[in-house]
Amino acid sequence: MAFFCLRHRRRWWCHRAFLVCLCWLAALLFRPLDGAGNLLTSFEVQHGYIYPPAVTVAEGEVMHLRLLVPMQEGDRCLYREPGSPTDIDVHGDNGSSRRRTEHKLLRFGDAECSIRVNPVHRRDGGFWRLTLVRGTERIRGVTMVDVIERPAVPEIGAGSGAVSSFAEISPERTEYCFVQRQSSTEGGGDGVVVPMYERCHLPLSETDPTGAGVWSVIAGVQGQMREMSYGIHIENKEEQIVTAVDKELDYHVLSCTLRYTKLMLKFCRFVRLADGLGLNVVPGIGTPRYGYIGAGFERNECGLEILGPEGLDKGTWKCLLGYGDEALTKVTGAIVDNSDTSPPLAIVGRDVTATAQNGTTASLLCNANKPIDYCWFRGPHGQFYSLSESLTHGDGAPYWYSGIALSMGECGITFAALVAGEHAGRWHCYVGNGHVSALEVSASFEVRISPSQIISPAGDRVEAVLGFPALLGCDSIPRGTPLQYCRFVTPAGEAFSLNENVTTERPVLGRFYSNPNHNLAKGSCSLVIAAVREEDFGQWICAGKIEGHPVEHIYGVLLHNRDDGGPSGGEDEDPTATGGTLSAASISGMVVGAVAVVGGAVAVGYWQFRKRLHRQTVAANEEIQMRTLEERPRISVLSTSISEGSSSTNSQTAL
Repeated sequence: MAFFCLRHRRRWWCHRAFLVCLCWLAALLFRPLDGAGNLLTSFEVQHGYIYPPAVTVAEGEVMHLRLLVPMQEGDRCLYREPGSPTDIDVHGDNGSSRRRTEHKLLRFGDAECSIRVNPVHRRDGGFWRLTLVRGTERIRGVTMVDVIERPAVPEIGAGSGAVSSFAEISPERTEYCFVQRQSSTEGGGDGVVVPMYERCHLPLSETDPTGAGVWSVIAGVQGQMREMSYGIHIENKEEQIVTAVDKELDYHVLSCTLRYTKLMLKFCRFVRLADGLGLNVVPGIGTPRYGYIGAGFERNECGLEILGPEGLDKGTWKCLLGYGDEALTKVTGAIVDNSDTSPPLAIVGRDVTATAQNGTTASLLCNANKPIDYCWFRGPHGQFYSLSESLTHGDGAPYWYSGIALSMGECGITFAALVAGEHAGRWHCYVGNGHVSALEVSASFEVRISPSQIISPAGDRVEAVLGFPALLGCDSIPRGTPLQYCRFVTPAGEAFSLNENVTTERPVLGRFYSNPNHNLAKGSCSLVIAAVREEDFGQWICAGKIEGHPVEHIYGVLLHNRDDGGPSGGEDEDPTATGGTLSAASISGMVVGAVAVVGGAVAVGYWQFRKRLHRQTVAANEEIQMRTLEERPRISVLSTSISEGSSSTNSQTAL
């Protein structure tokens, strides 16, 4: 029996075989202990008894049951309904007129003991028994009757009137079917279709890969004799995710449903963009606040139920769906907005500074908080890089799209080889969504390319001040690749290694120690100079060995004295780098300070000028008075002299 069920994937075949065994068991149980009933003899077992031993019939259909023993003159045929203790003669009344009238219970043939039930109701499900009475002998058989709902045409074409070629077009409990284009059936049957078993599907081919058009389906289903015939309209629809948000007072439901695919959902993940919280959403598993809701992965439905939503829950989420079969797994996703107010389109994830090794494959990322229709990049020399999800690796293009999907707001570009002379510099990323705004949103970032597989995060030139601390370092490429060790060489030629044990309490050479953020396991090597000396200015070497590499990598960094004459950097120097151009706040502070200094100088100068003028005036008056007393006869001369002296004094005062 187990082998039979394994060989037949149809569930009702297993049920039928199981019911046959039940009938045999029931026949044995009904056998009288004294043998007077003669229920079954070797003859009846050898030649069969009731047919069929089990039957599945749809409600409203006609059911036929019979004993496979020919009747003779004088034989009687009795039947017993499920749940009834009484045998009823098929030819006689025996108080069964109501039942016979209601069910139109009639004999099926004169040659055998048989009945026909028309129509079948739900209550007719169970064990039916036929008994052939021949003198003192009785031949009995039991049939298990399973009454099912009347099969219906699958719900196809709802709403738009057309379905995808991946939609289920089979009625339930399909035994066989024929699927053919209606144009072929109407035109005389020029298209030959091989019968299909257990499931109806479109006979797609290389010349007809989508099956778009109108098809005719003829299906034979379990439980009824009449075939089902209907038409369907097929459209070529691509795979897509349909999202929905249901907000109630004490709970929210975020749902993602995968449609138009013959593959089945394997996993579902929700990510909260505000803090990166990730949830593995699985039916039957949850937390006090989060849980799965939906019709199951079999129907490609994934929903997140949030009980008592608060704070960051009322924001933007991403759902990522993995689906496929045993040989293939694909990942797609969508953005689900659970915000109380709709935020504007914005770029929320990008590299402030991206690093790469010269001539190697590298990616640049730029993500939005909403689904986007398109995105593109502009390089440092005005290059334009348009992206599409169809632009994939392997097409021979020098670059390709590297996000999961634009519907998730993900925009990424991967270059087969980033070259310093062409790609190093300031980049711009642009995203657009015509349903949100006609204006595109952009962001800029810096791309730095190193000749080796390590690079200085602060740039090739670091500004420092004599007597003050300074910070030097280098990181691995790709960022986060572990370093086995790292070391530095000073401009004076002193060399030392650096690790987490070199601290402020245990510095190298009394003044070099590790930055607390230094972590070799994350590919970061960072040095702190406690107090910069004159011999520290110049070219430093940072070297490190990346795990799995046979040799170490080297990068050079210039430590420059900011107090040296001339500008600290060119006009195009990165303003975010150490010692770069001053910020707007610094410039404002300098302007205010300059105004204050100039104002103070003017006030002090004016006060000194008034004080000097007063002293000169007093001295001139005293001199005039003395000369007047000594030289009274010479008044006219004195008057001239006084006039000349006053003019001279006034001239000096004016100066």
